[in-house]
Amino acid sequence: MQLDKTTDKILRGKITITQMKHGYRYGFDAVCLAAFVNGYLKNNKKEILLADVGSGVGTISLILALKNKNIKISSIENNEEYIKIAEENILENKFMNNIKIVNNDILNINNNLINHFNIVVSNPPFHNKSSNKSNNKFKDVAKRMIDFEKWMEGCVKLLKNKGTLFIIIPTDVLNIVLVKLSNKTGSFKIFPIWPDSKKSSKRIILFAKKGGASPTELMPGLKLYNSKGVESKKATMLSEEGVLNFY
Repeated sequence: MQLDKTTDKILRGKITITQMKHGYRYGFDAVCLAAFVNGYLKNNKKEILLADVGSGVGTISLILALKNKNIKISSIENNEEYIKIAEENILENKFMNNIKIVNNDILNINNNLINHFNIVVSNPPFHNKSSNKSNNKFKDVAKRMIDFEKWMEGCVKLLKNKGTLFIIIPTDVLNIVLVKLSNKTGSFKIFPIWPDSKKSSKRIILFAKKGGASPTELMPGLKLYNSKGVESKKATMLSEEGVLNFY
């Protein structure tokens, strides 16, 4: 089947992304999560093994590879169409030495990947499995929650002891995620994202450490726009440079 695709530039043209013209396309969540992890890894000089779970066409992996030369990324995806496009994106952006695609399902993860990574990142599907299906199968599979709790469990399994999980989720599922993750992880850091100072947070980035036991921390968070409707400096830095300085 021939797929209609577009080629887009992000981060002021530093990254080229081919993606489907109709269906699921990368958005703010992917860029924000990658920028947050880049902020966390700023000035890191150690080699990092990182898994990008449900990597799609590779947006998060590409942004992380751009900013981190000492990182080895395994992009875990099981949709053949997304994998083909991700391979194009890796070649186009010349990240063949930094990113490898792993065709695997996080709900049935390969034993060779368990306890292997320092960091796991994921922008998981979050629409309830009982909600209305999208007419576009690619959009539906990318957003529909098949087994959200098992997805979280799979992400934790990938981590080495004291390894770190970063996920971006809707605020209204935070309680479900914390309950599930508290069995094997701790030292939670919660980073809320607000549209502006008048609206409630709809998205949260959650940091969790495997085997962590430190108190939960509510981080300063990010307001995308100020009271005058002007994009905040942090939001601009995020979209233009792919780095979020969260403190």
